[in-house]
Amino acid sequence: MALMKTNSADLKKQDNKIFTLNVEIKVADIKEEYQEHLKHFQADFETKGFRKGKVPLDIVEQNINPEKLFEEVASHLISHAYGEKIKEYDLKPIVQPQVKFISKDVDFDHNWQIEITSCELPEIKLNDKYLTKIKKINSDKNITDENQKIEKIIDSLVNNGKVELPEILIESDVQNQLSQLVDQSRQAGISVTDYLKNKGLTLEQYKENLKKQIIKEWTLNLAITQIAKEQKIEVSEVEVKDIAKNNPSLGQNINFIYYILTQQKVFDFLKKLL
Repeated sequence: MALMKTNSADLKKQDNKIFTLNVEIKVADIKEEYQEHLKHFQADFETKGFRKGKVPLDIVEQNINPEKLFEEVASHLISHAYGEKIKEYDLKPIVQPQVKFISKDVDFDHNWQIEITSCELPEIKLNDKYLTKIKKINSDKNITDENQKIEKIIDSLVNNGKVELPEILIESDVQNQLSQLVDQSRQAGISVTDYLKNKGLTLEQYKENLKKQIIKEWTLNLAITQIAKEQKIEVSEVEVKDIAKNNPSLGQNINFIYYILTQQKVFDFLKKLL
């Protein structure tokens, strides 16, 4: 497949780290991919009078779901085009992209004009007041419970962190957590509606609560990452390997181990501020 030509007009970036790519997929590439997928279906297709894999392409074409064929062709072509653009512009997306066809004719006989939207990691600005606030927390003799101190430190970071989270990022996290809720409810043998009813919540109220929680978590995570960078707090490969060795279930998620250790070191640093 030929590489698609690109130029700076293909990419639009926003201050909140959302980016939009405009991609054109040529009809020649569409037709080529169409034929490739027909052959793929042909390999497993069987019907009366023909052996498996030997059915003529025109018969295969008449007997497969056109929507499924279009979905697979489009998915492969768009993924390929998106990957090229990501490399070309050195983008680092953190959520699954949203894809929108903007061409009038969306079929196998015309070029496709596609708009792809995603976002990179947002940036946070920490107000220096958080340092003064945390010093007061650490010197407060009335705070004797360690968990209470951590909660107050977290609140200080969240309240003094300024970040504009892209809506596509928030919505992606909301949908992921809703999917988890559906799975958990199904396993428990209860509907999501009944679960929320027991909690005294509507679906909209639950989603709003999720959004607030997600915004808080992202603000905290970004603040911790920023502090680690400013204070040159690092996690060594040896530390990560030790954790993975002692906790095999975490071994498949090295990035998570890095973050947990970084978070621990940042909180240790903050709790010592006086």
